[in-house]
Amino acid sequence: MADENISSAFVFFAVVAIVASIFSLGLVYMSANTLLTKISGYVSSGETNLTVVTQTEVNFSTRAISWGSGRVPQDGTAASLTTSNHSGIANVTGGNWTLVTTGGMRIENIGNVNVSINFTVGKNASSFIGGTNPVYEWNLSNLEANSCANAAGSAASSRLNLLLQANTTNITQQNLGCSIFPFEAGKDTIRLDFNLTIPENSISGVLGDVVTATVTAL
Repeated sequence: MADENISSAFVFFAVVAIVASIFSLGLVYMSANTLLTKISGYVSSGETNLTVVTQTEVNFSTRAISWGSGRVPQDGTAASLTTSNHSGIANVTGGNWTLVTTGGMRIENIGNVNVSINFTVGKNASSFIGGTNPVYEWNLSNLEANSCANAAGSAASSRLNLLLQANTTNITQQNLGCSIFPFEAGKDTIRLDFNLTIPENSISGVLGDVVTATVTAL
């Protein structure tokens, strides 16, 4: 029989964004040579100048995920919690948690310059969830087509649509991110989903982790 005190947990995520390069400055020059006026036999010309400031800004339209309070039932061994509801998969199976906000973390490039974005987590499955065979996985996908490109900008990032183990160690194969995260409307929004397995002997109490997004202007 599972220990009711141990199997009960409040599960949530939060997010921190780090902007590595805040802005750069661009200048657009326009010459109005067509604006010619003859005054007393002389020709004068007017000039118009303007400055366009580039802005690096990424917005988390969904920045926190919570399943609230729940537990693995006495006759169960583990519960599955996910932010994805694709292909008819329920958000919670084997437990009585309830996902508060569906659709994962949603991130949009609202600046006017392309950026790179990389995500890291603060905990591993053992420190986040604990117990026997906990699972802490994440997946990055395009919410809008072509929002996450490789370094050449010619194809989708190889880190897309892979359910990978979330890990604090600097393992390239486990890190998620986009070499190019465009700013153009219609291809500037990505989504970060999570898949958790909570064993019956997990850590009890409030379980949470922080996802850090590091953003660099290109």
